[in-house]
Amino acid sequence: MELVAEIVTQVSEAADERAARHAYRRAIQRLRPKLQLYPVGSQPSEVFEQAAVTVRSLGATCLPLAIAVAMHLYPFCVLQCVPIPLLSAARLKRALLMRTIRNRSLILANTGSERTDGTTTPLIATLAADGIRIDGRCEYLSLSSVADVVLFKAQLADSSHAVLCAADLRANTVRIGRWKFSGAMELSDTSPVTFVGHRVPRGHYLVVPDDAALSCISDYQRAWFHLFIAEIYHARVEHLRGASGDEVSQLRQQSLRLLDDFSAGADVGPLLRTTAALKLRVSMLAQATAVALRSQGLAAEAGGLGYIRSQPTADAKILRTFGAASLGVSFRPSPAASLLPRRHQASALPPDPVPTHASCA
Repeated sequence: MELVAEIVTQVSEAADERAARHAYRRAIQRLRPKLQLYPVGSQPSEVFEQAAVTVRSLGATCLPLAIAVAMHLYPFCVLQCVPIPLLSAARLKRALLMRTIRNRSLILANTGSERTDGTTTPLIATLAADGIRIDGRCEYLSLSSVADVVLFKAQLADSSHAVLCAADLRANTVRIGRWKFSGAMELSDTSPVTFVGHRVPRGHYLVVPDDAALSCISDYQRAWFHLFIAEIYHARVEHLRGASGDEVSQLRQQSLRLLDDFSAGADVGPLLRTTAALKLRVSMLAQATAVALRSQGLAAEAGGLGYIRSQPTADAKILRTFGAASLGVSFRPSPAASLLPRRHQASALPPDPVPTHASCA
């Protein structure tokens, strides 16, 4: 896409980060009308397929930008599709929030919740007369320069309960830090974010008193992220290889069937395991493709493919959960020569270096 190439050029040629962010915001505003940012559908699979058109198109040519846009699309899809009892306050709040997002064409962001070292620092929510107050810092927030609303969970002070929030990101009680990455990954627009006494009014948060319910919501959200991250990287691999794997297609179809069949109170485990297997398969394919490209001196084409193994859920964690033997795969990429067109075939070299974080999910 011509506009994508313009974004890459304008951001990379900016004199400093402030100028790069300004260029990024302008470019995204020009690109937005060409993207399907508010998918609809009667089934979750239909919603995903609409969103997938956007991330596939971006992912084929620009991984970081596709990942950034997915940080809006996947939480939007989760909000729209998560099963909620018909007669409930949560369903009403969801309907009002979705209407606001669509009517005002808002951009969502989602804070990261997983790190490669497995540590997290929860945000703290304190009850107040006009809602709740949020304090704390999240290290990873994609779309930090352009998002309007940020979705996150916080720990309710002096309680075992959690709070799910949709908060205004453009307030003076929200502080956006410097970009976390340099080079091409600047286009993910990822920064730390700090909340200092940030107000979230009633109707924009939901107290979740049950750990099992919170875990189910988190797992459902993670399954959607697996689908999106697999779609993005598989589109890039297909662009480079001109071929697609049958196993990836089968896992994708199975994931979408399970997504449509999932209902409130059901076991989210089968859905999460299947989407995790899909993500893992695409990760192995992406890493092997990167190895083969690098062996031919095509490092630029391979750039970014290795990041998928550390993006939630990290490959190592999936392998520990399933057991590598049961999946018939190893954590290191398999010999890659046969995965590329003949002109690119050669002996394998080390893959992309592992980043020190996992992207937001």
